[in-house]
Amino acid sequence: MKLIAFSLFLVGLAKDARADGGLRSLAGHTVDLDRNVIHCTEDSPCGECMGDCQKDSHCMGDLICYQKRGRAKTEEEATVPGCIGYDWSKTDWCVDPEAVEANTPRGDATCNEDGTHTFPDYGVDSQQRLLLREGVIDEIPANICEAREGKIKKNVILVVGDGMGWEMIRAGAIARQVIDELEELGCDTKTGCPDNEAAKDAFSGRSLADYYTEGKGSGLSFQELADYALVTTAAPVLQQPNDGNHYAPRNTLLEGSTGDHSDRSAPLFMNQCGFPYEFNPNSLEDGGDMANWDDAMGGEFPWDERYYQESHDASDGFDPEFILQHGTDSASTAGSYATGHKGVGGMLSQNLYEEDMSTIIEDAMKCGMAGGVVSSVPMFHATPAAFILHSNNRSNRDQLRTSWLKTNPTMVSGVCGGRYYPYEEDLQSMRDGPLSSQWTLFEQNNMTMAEDFYNGIEDLDPDNGDHVLVCVGGDFTSSGQSNMPYRGVDSTFSNRWCSSGEQIIDPDSELTIGINLTTPDELCNHYEPEELQQIPTIQENVKQTLEFLAKDDDGFFMMYEQGDIDWSAHANHMDDMLGAMLDIDDSVRMIMDWIEENGGYEKNALYVTADHDHYLTLNDHFPEALATFMIAGDSHNITPMSNSGVNAWSAAINAGRTEDSSKSQTEHLADFTTWTEEELEQVAHFWGPRGSGGNGWGSHSTRPIPLSYMGDDGCLEQLMGAPYRVVGKEVAGSPGKVDQVHVHACMYKNLFGL
Repeated sequence: MKLIAFSLFLVGLAKDARADGGLRSLAGHTVDLDRNVIHCTEDSPCGECMGDCQKDSHCMGDLICYQKRGRAKTEEEATVPGCIGYDWSKTDWCVDPEAVEANTPRGDATCNEDGTHTFPDYGVDSQQRLLLREGVIDEIPANICEAREGKIKKNVILVVGDGMGWEMIRAGAIARQVIDELEELGCDTKTGCPDNEAAKDAFSGRSLADYYTEGKGSGLSFQELADYALVTTAAPVLQQPNDGNHYAPRNTLLEGSTGDHSDRSAPLFMNQCGFPYEFNPNSLEDGGDMANWDDAMGGEFPWDERYYQESHDASDGFDPEFILQHGTDSASTAGSYATGHKGVGGMLSQNLYEEDMSTIIEDAMKCGMAGGVVSSVPMFHATPAAFILHSNNRSNRDQLRTSWLKTNPTMVSGVCGGRYYPYEEDLQSMRDGPLSSQWTLFEQNNMTMAEDFYNGIEDLDPDNGDHVLVCVGGDFTSSGQSNMPYRGVDSTFSNRWCSSGEQIIDPDSELTIGINLTTPDELCNHYEPEELQQIPTIQENVKQTLEFLAKDDDGFFMMYEQGDIDWSAHANHMDDMLGAMLDIDDSVRMIMDWIEENGGYEKNALYVTADHDHYLTLNDHFPEALATFMIAGDSHNITPMSNSGVNAWSAAINAGRTEDSSKSQTEHLADFTTWTEEELEQVAHFWGPRGSGGNGWGSHSTRPIPLSYMGDDGCLEQLMGAPYRVVGKEVAGSPGKVDQVHVHACMYKNLFGL
């Protein structure tokens, strides 16, 4: 059974000009398609030639759910087995299984009765085979740990701004420059300067064009790095999509969802011919299993001008809602960076058969190098976890808490909250048990101030077998926050809107009918002042992690994640997001300074990127709006008080809107946003497609992400547009871009001096 569908856009099912007069009666076609599309369920199953179903149990009796691949493009694709009439929509229909067997298989539904493959199988791939295939390296060494004549092994540092897309980088770059300019004008950006007329005059009429409107831009530390590229985040979409195409599904080549079974504990997913399903490497639009990037539908660049227009010419296929469909998640993308293999949503460093794939940290440590992660969110959360453990399900906390010790990374630093950190018995063992002979635990407590937190780390050395675990925040604080302190754009770590809201549920239909704002009227603190005194800054955590790993004489790999960029974007919270952008700016500046003092880019390679994008758009007067708030001492208002923090598309799905074709997805989103038009004008930005309201998304998008880097020695340049392989099948590359699989390969090349 195959499904890649999105049942929201059913417009034209009966009215489309192609369907007018298109009813036909062919041999085996005996039942008219029921044009009154409903939402089939197990409690209310559909009859023959009725839809929209999602699985076989949504159909009556022995009927099956005939899964489609998006809108049909030909009459053959528009034919529903056993049914009279063409269907040009994305609806999935309950049909007679015998009609399916008699029907000529369509593109993606093709399976060979003898079990042979439709697509060439190139066998298990690796980063070294990819590099050799594309001419980046001349040979695969017999032992990657051995030094090779004329080759230099480099320390490799990967910085992941979680969710840090192009527009979010621009917002951060503008904020940094606004702050610097205001301070030069004598304005205290922590408290404001409402009487500073020079500051007001300086920013009157300030627009995006006064900063940058395309390309790499400037203003943040990592924008000074010499090299720049765009990275695709393509995700597999297997078995059936999520309702409303909300994220790529957590389905592998094993039966069911990864949330329903432990690693590899499920039968193989079978095709209609009774053989293991063959992964289709083509794009969804072409009947395949990959949510690949499409320049025509999403724009060649993230700064495509049509995202900024009230209306646009769609004749060439551009669709601002394209980037809303099948977004990947941080676990899957981090796994691509860590292993060079594609996984599905929620999966940590496994392939599509749920087999563990060795991470770059594991490989580094096998060669005597150090490897570690540092994050502003829980250490076993998606991105850091993908580098130090393996699981088919990022939410299986027990599995996470046992897997990491098998990897045994050199250093792990992050928030210890939400059970996304080691078991208490393991922490206790580090304090005074068997693990204490190897591990040193630095943990937040009310007896140690931040300036003394790392006392003793100077005596530890990876070359002596020492390992370090750093626990801050979360369950180690009274506030219980799961990320490092939000500093806000004013860097006061205080006075923010604690945005909150809840879905209003109709008691009869049990559907969402609106959003109830629950944001307190008073400003709040993320952490209380006394807690802040106990928590080192993220910049200090990154510095200590870097310096400890760098003591290893054989070199090191470090991944630093600013995870709360993503968390604030999910909440549509610009104030928090800009503060997190200042955090990553400060931390990368420190890393760049360290590199300059320790061999430069001849001995080090630095990659600064994201794992995925969100959907942020700045209006032209954003710089003036931000400066106005900061001058007034009200910078917290760059996030409106009416912000709910509720995911608008989740609410729309819970309201049953995926079955309502009377509105576009953008219009449905607008029904569950809470910002006023006046607020939207004041803050000069919005989340989601234009027209969806100010806080009209709250999820990831599929738009390519920026990569600023240096010390790569031309590797990524050679891989621009190159194909890559997923479980042996070749996936086409995106012209002028690299994929996260390619980034892994180049980090690997530089780390091991290939």
